Amino acid sequence: MGICRIFACMEHDDTVYACALGMIFSSKASAAVSIMEHFGSPREIFGLSPKEMTEIFGKRSTVPEALRDGEYLIAAEQEVELARQNGIDIIYFRDKEYPSRLRTCPDAPIIIYRKGNADLNPEKSIAIVGTRKPSAYGLGQCRKIVETLSLSGLRPAIVSGLAYGIDICAHRAALEYGLPTFGIMATGMDRIYPWAHRGDAERIIGHGCLLSDFPTGTKPVAFNFIRRNRIIAGMCDAIVVIESGIKGGSMITANLGISYSREIFALPGRITDRLSAGCNVLLEKNSAWAISSPESIIRNMGWETVSKNTRQKRWKEIFERCSPVQRNILLSLADKSPLDLDSIIGDNGGDTASILSGLTELEMEGAIETDLYGNYYLK
Repeated sequence: MGICRIFACMEHDDTVYACALGMIFSSKASAAVSIMEHFGSPREIFGLSPKEMTEIFGKRSTVPEALRDGEYLIAAEQEVELARQNGIDIIYFRDKEYPSRLRTCPDAPIIIYRKGNADLNPEKSIAIVGTRKPSAYGLGQCRKIVETLSLSGLRPAIVSGLAYGIDICAHRAALEYGLPTFGIMATGMDRIYPWAHRGDAERIIGHGCLLSDFPTGTKPVAFNFIRRNRIIAGMCDAIVVIESGIKGGSMITANLGISYSREIFALPGRITDRLSAGCNVLLEKNSAWAISSPESIIRNMGWETVSKNTRQKRWKEIFERCSPVQRNILLSLADKSPLDLDSIIGDNGGDTASILSGLTELEMEGAIETDLYGNYYLK
């Protein structure tokens, strides 16, 4: 018996078997899903007899031979050890931690790599995707949508692909406004792509997680980005498309989302604007909701009632931790908003320095905002 076959007969923990299955079925995810649903653990699949393998996979399948080839288990054991050394979790399709939304997809990956401690099954989750070369308008609307979702109190996870443009804008806005965010990678965990976003990736790990179904050493080749998009679409309740051409990754993600029965939202644009062509096509085909305002996403998802209740709770929390000066400012703006700086100072009778400080802190908290004329109002 060759050394590979001897190694295949040795005992490993379930993570090694799961990782080996991920390698064997890397390009056959849809076939693997139906098989995994009949087995409680990945170990059971490797324990099938040759006859059982033939009955399940067919005579012409190469899977039985791969399952008997100890090279996959050798590689898997090395992969698991590398992951553990670098604080990376390997989560199997049947594990409780595996994303439940993704599990319902017909081409869900057998394993998923996670770096970061975020719960992969948040109560609400929204993917935000778009062009890598957005306009100032697109970037502004992306930030506004994330800000509105944060202030609503709903706290959905923001899912995107760590790419240039809308993707990284969505991640950074989520970090700024305190929402968990998932960066879905098209490479192994050892290769942040693009490299320019390595600092953002570290922040995402601290306030969410990075996810991939690619093993260590996987390079950023074009096909991997298409494959990655199914995880973005599978991880969410809704997909928001902000500026996209007729072709490209964002449209692939949107169409995958449609096939997974996800809600799709598109930012409308001028019919002469190349950056809005994909969004306008989605709207023309009635494949997406039009984003008339950031709040329209909450409303069309049926989250509006929750939003109102949680907004009241958030205001109460903000008010209770405010200083007396800040509370007076909030009460003034609640009574007659918007107000200019002189009116606020006059209403509160305090010294200018303490009121300016209070206004700055309330703006940073997200409780108040200024308009184009410098007037303050409740947000």
